[in-house]
Amino acid sequence: MIRVTLDGAAVGAGREAALPPVSAVYRPGVPTVLATEGGNRPTVLSLVASGRMKVDAGTVRAVRIDDEGHEIELGRAELRRAVALIDTPLVADHSDDVSVASVVREELALARSRRRADRPAAYTDRHAFGSLAADERLSLLIDLALRRPDVEALVITSPERHGGDPVTWSRVIRATSARGIAVLVVTDHATAAHLRTLPQPEPVGAGALRLF
Repeated sequence: MIRVTLDGAAVGAGREAALPPVSAVYRPGVPTVLATEGGNRPTVLSLVASGRMKVDAGTVRAVRIDDEGHEIELGRAELRRAVALIDTPLVADHSDDVSVASVVREELALARSRRRADRPAAYTDRHAFGSLAADERLSLLIDLALRRPDVEALVITSPERHGGDPVTWSRVIRATSARGIAVLVVTDHATAAHLRTLPQPEPVGAGALRLF
């Protein structure tokens, strides 16, 4: 099991900071949601939380907990391998105009999967990727990301931008976390506020909330 802790993690400083200080924890069991807005902040936060961008202040600490409860510290390179970015703008997103099949083949290439038996039904789907409902889109991208070697955590960026009912697509996220995958969702304040109206446990870390 992996646990990632952001403690005052920030990029830049002051009002123009690319990422103001953020503190949160994400781990398997229940998804964690962080709200941020403005410019590229959702992408910056996703990069920081996945070990792909260094912070100027604070820390990002990742540990793997073995069956006996011992914590094994992970370096940034190990964290990057363990965490997949899902639909992160400018980094890991897909054009709505391409076919579903194209997205599937691109993601399978990242997973280094060439066996026909590993191909999902969407491998031959010629519909535009943008035609998928928000929960279908998210479900497909999560399934494909988890085919990559060593992936045990996901950072999902701005799922609200594709529309759909947050209650519906959050069920996909909750089911993924329940499978033993650590999940962090980066969203806007309005969506986070909506999710706060749903029954959920106490927040994990300042500025974070856990779904359901």
